[in-house]
Amino acid sequence: MNDFIHSRNVKILLAVCAALLCTMLFTAGAGTSAPASLLSFFTTPMQRVSTLVTNNAAATARDAAASREQLLEENAQLKQQVAELQSQLVDYYDLKKENAQLYKYLDMKEQNQDFQLVAASVIGRDPNRFYTFTIDRGTNAGVSVNDPVVTDEGVVGWVSSANSISAEVTTILSPDTRMGGSAQAGGMDKVTGDSGVVSTDLMLADQGLVKLGYLTAETTAQPGDIVVTSGLGSIYPQNLKIGTIRSIEHEEYDVSLYALVEPFVDVTQVKDVMVITSFEGQGEALTGQEDSSASSGTGSEETP
Repeated sequence: MNDFIHSRNVKILLAVCAALLCTMLFTAGAGTSAPASLLSFFTTPMQRVSTLVTNNAAATARDAAASREQLLEENAQLKQQVAELQSQLVDYYDLKKENAQLYKYLDMKEQNQDFQLVAASVIGRDPNRFYTFTIDRGTNAGVSVNDPVVTDEGVVGWVSSANSISAEVTTILSPDTRMGGSAQAGGMDKVTGDSGVVSTDLMLADQGLVKLGYLTAETTAQPGDIVVTSGLGSIYPQNLKIGTIRSIEHEEYDVSLYALVEPFVDVTQVKDVMVITSFEGQGEALTGQEDSSASSGTGSEETP
């Protein structure tokens, strides 16, 4: 094999091929110098490849920029849709909660067709004034000062101040609260005829209690009787449940009696309430019968 490669004929063949290659290069670069032609022969394909790569890169960059802008726009649209869905979800749960609250008050509404009710939730409490709290409904929802506040279990208190979006509720544990009350014998819907004023003081409020005051010595009220609103003063409608009589006590400074009453509603823990924004007789002047009972010493509803 080595003899063949080093043979005279092979050497001549290689020399002829080299001569032909030089002739081709010279002919291709006619009018220019041979070195430049030779350089162009090798660089031209490389320039074509470089140009192709550059053009492809530029096109890719343009496509990427367009895709990024499109993605950003789609992302913004999706965020807006998510925000709208979240808002709808909040509205749905608010409506569901309000419907559940209204369902609990169905019996009250059926028995009192004249009641206009607004559902509300407790959103704030002052630790220094445990007998008041703030609700998330105000004048925009029809809530007004002196509107009664209740739950399905009984009386909570009254609206003492209101703005457009919220209101403050003063509860029955506040010394500022006074309401006409009547006793129902044995918890039945039969009024004993013993009526007076439901109020409290700081000592009783600290125990979560109120009292039905101005009872006479002839009172037939007794422990276990239910106390309801009498409607005296037209701040509260009649027959709203207040609490159960725990005991009958003597007033310290006069001969009258009072009933110690445990409210049905723990106003320090209540979370959802109903505001009675309207009822028949709301705000009307006292009737002659009520004036007579007030003057006879059974008490009057001076303030809520």
